[in-house]
Amino acid sequence: MRILINDMEVVIPSSLSEITLGQRIDFHNQFGKAFDAHLDSIMAMEDGVPRDIEIMDLNLQKAYAAFSFFSEIDIDVLRQSAFTDEILQIYHSSLAQLFQHEQEIVLQDTYYFNGEKWQLSTPELHPGHRMRFGEFIDAKQIALDLYDFGQGKWDVMLRLCAIYLRREGEEYAAEFTRENSQRLQLMRSLPLEIALSVAFFLSASMSIYYNTSRFSHEVGLKHMSPTQLSTSSAGAG
Repeated sequence: MRILINDMEVVIPSSLSEITLGQRIDFHNQFGKAFDAHLDSIMAMEDGVPRDIEIMDLNLQKAYAAFSFFSEIDIDVLRQSAFTDEILQIYHSSLAQLFQHEQEIVLQDTYYFNGEKWQLSTPELHPGHRMRFGEFIDAKQIALDLYDFGQGKWDVMLRLCAIYLRREGEEYAAEFTRENSQRLQLMRSLPLEIALSVAFFLSASMSIYYNTSRFSHEVGLKHMSPTQLSTSSAGAG
């Protein structure tokens, strides 16, 4: 979406494919964490006009922050401008909708990214088979990473995407997840739509595994709620 602000043309994303995973991580680190903490304090207030006013103010701040981030216009400049109505309209018709659409993911057989074909690689975990120690560690780490993601820690998606999104026929390599690796840097430019597909795919795989494996019954992992293995709480901030 191209719009004019102060005679300057800016581009605002209108779909998840126009936002990168790196941008989503940066937005959360720059603004989202503070918004989430503020929302928690607001929700602790009693119902009534004061809380409603705080929610309205928070939504206004989110609109300015999102518009500033994606347009690269300083947020203080926006606050002092006469474009509040336009900013709110664009936010509620586009940017806010994108954050909500993070929960509406449809998996595909293949994805096209960086001029190449990519596929989701299934974790080698199958209910009923004899689980090796290394496999348990993998399952545990995936579950922990997805839980962290559900709590709004977007950074973990770089590692998960680096491991489970592969080029066609590509095998996993340990260097994928080494700090500052080329693979991790590449994942920062991954369209958010694909990154969220990885999270959804792994969430579904782990839910099936933990809910059907004998080990999960023995250690109580079956009691992990679906929301702890999903992206449902990761979209707002």
